[in-house]
Amino acid sequence: MAEVVLPWGKEELKFTLPAHWSLQQLATPDLHAAEQDWPDRMAALLNQPIGGTGLANLLSEKRGGRIVIIVEDSTRHSPLTKILPVVLKEIRHGGVADEQIELFIATGMHVPMTDEEVAAKLGPEAAELKWRCNPWQDKSQYIPVGKVGKWDVEVDHGVATADLRIIISSVSPHLQAGFGGGYKMLFPGCASLETIRNLHQLGLGRTASQLVGTDDSQNPMRKTIECCGQLIDKFAGASFGVQYLLDEKDEPAMIATGELAATQKMLSKKCSVACGVLMESPADILITNAHPRDLDIWQCFKGISNTLWAAKRNGIVICTALCEQGVHGFKSIPWPLNPRWTRKMVQMLGPEAISSLLMRLVPRLGGDAAFFVRMGLQTIHRNPLFMVSPTLKAEMGKFPGIELFATIEEAIEAADELLGNSPQRVTVFSSGGITFPIPSSANKNSQG
Repeated sequence: MAEVVLPWGKEELKFTLPAHWSLQQLATPDLHAAEQDWPDRMAALLNQPIGGTGLANLLSEKRGGRIVIIVEDSTRHSPLTKILPVVLKEIRHGGVADEQIELFIATGMHVPMTDEEVAAKLGPEAAELKWRCNPWQDKSQYIPVGKVGKWDVEVDHGVATADLRIIISSVSPHLQAGFGGGYKMLFPGCASLETIRNLHQLGLGRTASQLVGTDDSQNPMRKTIECCGQLIDKFAGASFGVQYLLDEKDEPAMIATGELAATQKMLSKKCSVACGVLMESPADILITNAHPRDLDIWQCFKGISNTLWAAKRNGIVICTALCEQGVHGFKSIPWPLNPRWTRKMVQMLGPEAISSLLMRLVPRLGGDAAFFVRMGLQTIHRNPLFMVSPTLKAEMGKFPGIELFATIEEAIEAADELLGNSPQRVTVFSSGGITFPIPSSANKNSQG
């Protein structure tokens, strides 16, 4: 019997697989730990860009202009309390007054941050600066910067007209855009509701397919994001990126600065090497741990969306998630059916039909919420989903389409019973929140 040990907050989650289950692969990221002097290295790299002009020269060119610093919200893990002092020191050294600086939090359609959350996220160095979250509910705050196809690309007026946009972000696997970071911080992070909706429709076909870990040559959303980025830089001002890969302690292990597209593309390749795991064969059972993206319900689903493709179609997916902050404002849709009957209904009617019905019945589902509903239904259609989270089990009791369990032992017992107590091949992702599978050429077709 194989014993498995997974990261679980400050502790470990230990369990033993049934004797008739074989552990075929333990998938782990290959991320090097950040060096202790990373703030000094970041400071030096601000004027050693991999493309374009260094920050000091940009600030000299834009002296007297308006600077917008665009940062991640609380759903992302960048240590901004340590990063912002490095960037602000360079900006202030360049003769820019605090009155010329605005911090814009790229929340997209996420829940706006409170004063207390912003203070904790940004730290004391930013305490005197103006800040805003993306005002997606107020259409009057946006202006078009151009067109992609037939639709207008709309971005926050203050962001679009800034003399210099400094984008600070991590680059990590992303379920729809392939990888995060880059111009994705602006689109959809600083975009209007309509632009967000248009972006979230890209790449999501009638059946589930792997988008995480793909580049702009394969990924419709990332390709469009890059087009939007070119539009805003032609419209007004300039964009400068401060981007990095985070290690498992959320410290910048690899750093790049300069032109936004160039830095994001370079770090995406590094991320693919560090976080992509070549699969031996599709698993009958996938156990994926949402660590280190398991703070709340919003994040813990990344453990499923990132790693789903390591499981064969109809293979059971068990996601473990500590989820210390629980539902964190999440509002579930009232749903009368248990998860197994829900999956039967999705398989019978199809994800598209049910998604369309829900959009009509629950108008508040729009933008990225509609995208997540659609993707969730496609996932349920492909695989049975189990979630192990003591916090979610206590707070919610049940969740549409997903079986909740308080312990991993309960989930394993339920999976074993569903599969008829028969031999199963198991793949385990210890850090599914930041890791994704790379299918071998031999098993690509069996993943669909």
